[in-house]
Amino acid sequence: NWQQDSGPTLLNTTLLFVFLSLATSIGLPRQIAALVAGINLGAFIGLIIATLAATLGCLITFSVARHFLSGSVTRKYPNKLAKLSEFLGEQTFLKAIIFRILPLGSNFLTNIIAGVSKVSMSAYVGGSFVGFIPQMTIFSLAGSGIRLGAQNELIASATLFIIAMLLTAYLVKKH
Repeated sequence: NWQQDSGPTLLNTTLLFVFLSLATSIGLPRQIAALVAGINLGAFIGLIIATLAATLGCLITFSVARHFLSGSVTRKYPNKLAKLSEFLGEQTFLKAIIFRILPLGSNFLTNIIAGVSKVSMSAYVGGSFVGFIPQMTIFSLAGSGIRLGAQNELIASATLFIIAMLLTAYLVKKH
């Protein structure tokens, strides 16, 4: 357990948070971030740190895309970007939650696409934060269960994962 073996817990937690934030901003799947945080920090603290790190990573990627890629994408694909911005611009917060609950697609690419569109950053990042929580819970529990060898946490994680997959199938079929 690296938390007990090396240095102050707050420093190690902060370093893990910074690492996971940067790693998710360049493409590390948020589920892996939650698994790593769950293994190292336990289910509850791991959930908090991983969710905040994935949200910060989302904000970083979104901001970089908005400031550095938006102009070139707008010039190259003006019609497609206008349609995308129109679609994402309505109920951005709710759509971001749904995109994040569904375990489909790339977090990194989704953040870039949203960043180059004209959606509200606060609505998108806020909706992403809320939408991250279910999967982050599943994978933080799994990580904690692996660390502790606790079957209850692994069973809870697997059960939540099955529920999430059923919800995903329902949402995809309905919409």
